[in-house]
Amino acid sequence: MPDPRAMPASVDDASVPAPRPAAWPPSPAPAIARWVGDAALGLTFRVVQARTRDPFTAGGPGEPLPRVYYTADDGWRAPLFHVRAAPGTAGEPVLLAHGVGGTHRDFSLERGRCLAATLATAGYSVYLLEHRGDRSALPPEGARPFSLDDVATHDLGAALDAVRVHSGFDQVLCVGHGLGAQALYLRMALAGTDGMAALVTMCGAVRFSAGVSAARNAGLVAALLPAGWVIPGRRLQQLASPFVTTGEQIASPDTPGPVARARLRYAAGDLHGGVIRQMARWVASGHLTDASGRLDVTSALRPFPALVFAGDDDPACPPAAAWPAAEALAAPLVALTGGWGHLDPLLGARAPAEVHARVLPFLDQHRRRCWG
Repeated sequence: MPDPRAMPASVDDASVPAPRPAAWPPSPAPAIARWVGDAALGLTFRVVQARTRDPFTAGGPGEPLPRVYYTADDGWRAPLFHVRAAPGTAGEPVLLAHGVGGTHRDFSLERGRCLAATLATAGYSVYLLEHRGDRSALPPEGARPFSLDDVATHDLGAALDAVRVHSGFDQVLCVGHGLGAQALYLRMALAGTDGMAALVTMCGAVRFSAGVSAARNAGLVAALLPAGWVIPGRRLQQLASPFVTTGEQIASPDTPGPVARARLRYAAGDLHGGVIRQMARWVASGHLTDASGRLDVTSALRPFPALVFAGDDDPACPPAAAWPAAEALAAPLVALTGGWGHLDPLLGARAPAEVHARVLPFLDQHRRRCWG
């Protein structure tokens, strides 16, 4: 298979030549390795949780999705995973941006009830963002450490352009969860809203509450953590998965245990030092800022078609932490009450009926903006 860095800025897997001659079947090694990993973690779960009748995981990664590659203006290359719109529908594009410690699979676990499938069934062409912080990304030669500013200004801009070319629409509807929401806020503050038709954010805090000692410790982390360091969050979350019995253990009380374990097993991602340093500065300063710490992102937001969600039991983003962004955007804030944690708007038992069902009418209201 040709090096994706030599491919055009936007390319669907269907147009990529076969990686080997037809006489050479694809290597079974990745599938075997995943099967062995699943078996080992599942056995550990059965030993640790001997009395439970729950399955180890509910759902999983499913079949690989087609990829549309984009290239940022500083040479980084990454895929957008594409979920095609239902046949016979218009296929307006929606870009989904995942949170910290996750991957594009946060939106595609449990294929029958996940947000990506819900949107595709409703006639949207869905693109799941991966960026320079994900394992699938391809760095250019001599790549330097990066911050979330780089994701917001370089990756999101290139991804939006690639989606527009691939889908044939002038603008893109955007949905962000957690750090994905914060990256979209940063994009709007630093580069404007070109290419964006409307915005939905979930659990994207712009204000942070911490005591003096916590803020001091966060500042120390920000100063000492090497910008190029990578924390192996994917492996650590996978190893922790057999010991998780309920979603409450991952700050998501509405997410069933088997789904929580599937999230750790299949959708976990690594953490990068530059991004963690920037997040630590937010806690130390009390607000969402750019990498320099000088720009309060909320102060740079302007009214824009948006819908903001926050959960009452989310330690990372209670409603008060999201309200300033909603106010700056002149957007409604949906404060989810009754025990909503950080991943619950995506994976919780009530998510399809109480979150996805509110996202769809909002996107339907603004889908014509995709046409120009």
